[in-house]
Amino acid sequence: MLRDAAGDVLRVSLGEGDVDCRPYYEADPEDWVVKALVAAEDGTFWKHCGVRPLSVLRAAFQNVTCRRRVSGASTLTMQAVRLIKPHPKSLWWKYKEAVMALKMERAKDKRWILSQYLNRAPFGSNFIGVEAAANGWFGKGAKQLGVAEAAMLAGMVQAPSRFRPDRGFDRAFKRRDYVLGRMRELGMIDDAQLSGARAIRPVICRAPRPFKHPYYCDWAMRTLGKDRHAQRRSGDFKTALDADVQRVLETAVNRAADAGGYSAAGAVMRVETGGVLALACSGDYFSPDGGQVNTALAPRPAGSTLKPFLAALAMDRGLATPETRLADVPMAAHGYRPTNFDARHRGRVSLQDALVLSLNVPFVRLLKEVGVPAFADELRAFGFGHVSSAADAGLGMAIGNVEVTLMELVAAYRTLAQGGGDACSRGAAHLTTEMLSGDERSGEALGHVADVPLPRFAWKTGTSAAYRDAWTVLWNPEYVVGVWCGHKRGGFGDVTLVGVKAAAPVAWGVARALYPRNDGPWFVEPGEVTRRKVCSLTGAPAGPDCPASETGRALAGRSSNKPCDMHVRGLDGRVVVREDAQLAAFSGRASTAGKLSIAKPEDGAKFRRVAGMPQQKVVCRAVGNPQGARLWWFLDDVPTGETTGSDPFAFDMTPGEHVVLCANAEGVSAAASFSVTED
Repeated sequence: MLRDAAGDVLRVSLGEGDVDCRPYYEADPEDWVVKALVAAEDGTFWKHCGVRPLSVLRAAFQNVTCRRRVSGASTLTMQAVRLIKPHPKSLWWKYKEAVMALKMERAKDKRWILSQYLNRAPFGSNFIGVEAAANGWFGKGAKQLGVAEAAMLAGMVQAPSRFRPDRGFDRAFKRRDYVLGRMRELGMIDDAQLSGARAIRPVICRAPRPFKHPYYCDWAMRTLGKDRHAQRRSGDFKTALDADVQRVLETAVNRAADAGGYSAAGAVMRVETGGVLALACSGDYFSPDGGQVNTALAPRPAGSTLKPFLAALAMDRGLATPETRLADVPMAAHGYRPTNFDARHRGRVSLQDALVLSLNVPFVRLLKEVGVPAFADELRAFGFGHVSSAADAGLGMAIGNVEVTLMELVAAYRTLAQGGGDACSRGAAHLTTEMLSGDERSGEALGHVADVPLPRFAWKTGTSAAYRDAWTVLWNPEYVVGVWCGHKRGGFGDVTLVGVKAAAPVAWGVARALYPRNDGPWFVEPGEVTRRKVCSLTGAPAGPDCPASETGRALAGRSSNKPCDMHVRGLDGRVVVREDAQLAAFSGRASTAGKLSIAKPEDGAKFRRVAGMPQQKVVCRAVGNPQGARLWWFLDDVPTGETTGSDPFAFDMTPGEHVVLCANAEGVSAAASFSVTED
């Protein structure tokens, strides 16, 4: 049996021997089924010490003189002993039963003894325990039984097969009336209640076993043997499922799937415990067309979702910091020629910008420097179980040719949110998280930002090759939210399957539901994160000849302290720039071509206004404008404002089709079109 965090039953599976047992009933003297059982089986239960000596003597005399079993002397306590420790019927075992009953009465209270009996006794058919019987015969819980229904169940324990109501209703009915008569004799009911109960013919209503949230339960059943977060009580497992979060997630993934024409899955994990609060897959579980395929557990290409782990590894090895400039220029390695998603190159780009923009080429270069075997080992340390050997994976690991499951991704990002565990340092985990968070990053998920606070999350998207899969994972100190969108049968060419467009809005919708007041905690910076002056061109520690510097972040004892060696003062006193040959060649081509372009929004982007959120804005960013150079912005040919360098620019969003244009002092311009719809 599976229950959610509040104790509600999610699923009941048949146990050994195909029995239906739900052992979670707690006896209450005021419950009708307790009163009926005591009346039927042991009228002095509340008074005796576990055995009734006079009854034992009477039964022994009658059985000996008649040379057969005429009557028994077992109390409910003795019967409970027999149910807990089954044994053959004999005079010796009857004696042992009595001794054990006396010990039980001294060690446990009467309610516990009744609970043990009622959760273990057979009630006809394949029902073991009163909870299974009440639901199986009458379609309700044991505590909701009326006096007539309770009396019928209590009467069955003497001979469950003989008195089961679906095969011998008249016998069960007569036995029920006997129990009601005993209840009246013992003063448990009055005459009016007796006559009213006898006038009732209980309706046999065999209710189906609970079968809620099937994809979550399938995952839970698969992981019960190794999931330390599932609290077990006999055959009763308590999961971490939060009904409210599950409801939000199910609605979100089904809505996304219906709108996009693909499948979707999501999961929410609590960072502190690792408990899975929700897991949902779109579609009908009982559909013959792959309905029972749990897409949260299916291995799929990871896309760019593994880049944060490569960034953390590079920082731990002292090869990079968030401000380190990487080369985003064409490259080839053993015939492999990686390209960026937008097929453009940006020249020199910081690790942070490469991670935020999810650029492929800089990360392939970074993996080449880190080493494929080292990255494969790190991914396995983060819990990814489908990492092939280094020889098979190659440099493509940097851009997601490794298969992962949604649950693996969520668990790995939980490790990152916890500070890296044994997979990376706390400082590297923190800097990776910081690089992928902030107001502007949050705005990109919705296509815009708003003048109201959003809950702060770090987040990373991914899109696998040929538009097969779209991923998004969000995390903060309390939760990890993961979403996958794609087609169950694989396939490719569905251009709507882009992480930031398909999966990110779903994940952010769930995140906002977790924090309806748009608040939430954030991480405390660990002591190993330090600040230092770095060269504005290379991101390395600033040397004495660097013409411009900025504040950069580093890891104490890990980040390289080698100063920038690009700026060198010659014998004539002038500073010479020793540029990398590939970057110099690329920069020369870029400068002659005047490559000013708009990186955000993408040309043809579609944005949604979120209902109830005032002053929503579109964020624009240009690339190719020199640092400090002015840039003028126009919306639909109307001057809107100006920025410098690559600083972002934001303007109010209005529904409709729009064109944004930027121009520099030399008259070079770039434009992008986009549309806005109401949510």
